[in-house]
Amino acid sequence: MNVPQVIAQIKTTTQVFNHDGGAQVAGAAEAAQVVDKAWLLRPAAYVIPLDDSASENVSMNGLDQDVEETIAIIVDLDNSADQRGQSSVATVEQVRADLFSCLLNWMPDGSNATRGFSYAGGHLIQLDRTRMHWEFRFSLKILISDADGWQAPEEQITEIDATLIDPDTEQETGLKFRV
Repeated sequence: MNVPQVIAQIKTTTQVFNHDGGAQVAGAAEAAQVVDKAWLLRPAAYVIPLDDSASENVSMNGLDQDVEETIAIIVDLDNSADQRGQSSVATVEQVRADLFSCLLNWMPDGSNATRGFSYAGGHLIQLDRTRMHWEFRFSLKILISDADGWQAPEEQITEIDATLIDPDTEQETGLKFRV
């Protein structure tokens, strides 16, 4: 998954995370990095690659396989107004709608996607007195084929020698040519 491309897509299309002079969207390697530290101003979004799952190869003499790549968008919301999280939970619906408008049906360039991103679910990660972290998951189905794998080097044909055969006698005619 091309995480920088997903980040750029959210930055250019978001309504929720564009504030304080820029889009508050970045990437991270794991959820713990987002929950433990506040890197961006709230509300903020962090794109994290989660996993990919592959179906069986359906080609008997090549490669034709679907792979579902899943990313998480972990949002860091302000929870200081209500330590129970009621006001933050009310914001989750607005954030989800914003992320839907940013990612659903969008296909990253060069992804071999058969269709755009789809929604894969979401849940609460962590809640404390000042912050709420909610994870939204999005999936992209891509197709991998022979062209994506190792290619055997091919020897270029530079010339062909041929001899004509008489169809009645099936003997060489003595006529030869080179292409």
